[in-house]
Amino acid sequence: MDAIDKEVKRWLELAATIGLDPQKLWPSYFGRSPCSVFELDAYLHEALALPAIERGPDAVKELKAGQRRFRPVKPERVGPGRPPAGQQLAGQQPARQKPDKEDALAALGAAGKCLLSPERAEAERLKSLHETDLLYTGPEEVYDRVVAAAWKFFGVGAASLSLIAEDAQFFKSAVGPLREETPRIIALCTETVERNAMLVINDTLADDRFASNPLVTGAPYIRFYAGYPLHGPRGWNIGTLCVIDQQPRSFSPSDQQVLRTLAAVVQKDIDART
Repeated sequence: MDAIDKEVKRWLELAATIGLDPQKLWPSYFGRSPCSVFELDAYLHEALALPAIERGPDAVKELKAGQRRFRPVKPERVGPGRPPAGQQLAGQQPARQKPDKEDALAALGAAGKCLLSPERAEAERLKSLHETDLLYTGPEEVYDRVVAAAWKFFGVGAASLSLIAEDAQFFKSAVGPLREETPRIIALCTETVERNAMLVINDTLADDRFASNPLVTGAPYIRFYAGYPLHGPRGWNIGTLCVIDQQPRSFSPSDQQVLRTLAAVVQKDIDART
């Protein structure tokens, strides 16, 4: 019973950190018997649909001092003397485009990835990322709240919402000793995006795929990683919600469910903006 109560307490703290007030939003379970982990898990999932007005005050202001971000500048032109995509110079006749045999397949979104060339699939993924405008909109409270909740709940060295662009990984929100920008080729989140599933690495030094990675052998000395993919329009994976630590550690099914729940909060907001 004590173990269950401690787990429930951790979940309640998590709910409060992402701005949910169990005392107000879930009154039927308070003032009587303690709630179970199963009940609280179900509550958190239902709470994902709550309107913003029902969310509690920001509970993570004290954590923001340690956050670092890099925000790329949104390009206005695609090349010297060329207008932004979708526009044309004054007096210029629109150029006729030859139909691309992959256009119909691209319309399937990420579901048709295996039918596209790797180059076209990546172009569609980057298009999806840019349509969210996440790279250019700066810090946003909903993402800061979730990242801080993950960092605090799991007690890890760092947590982030990362975006995988063409050549680099950028952080929409981050807590902990993370670089402002990481080459895509070495970012562990790149693997999560490509595999389209949660990635858990209990000990990077025991995994041949990552043991020699510069982020493992050097700062921030990643020994543990868990990431969950996030997608943009048409289902293309554009980034991750992840937690890392400088010590190897286990990550139970219950922990994995918490990470999925937190990622669902982020995903809901991304879906609403696109």
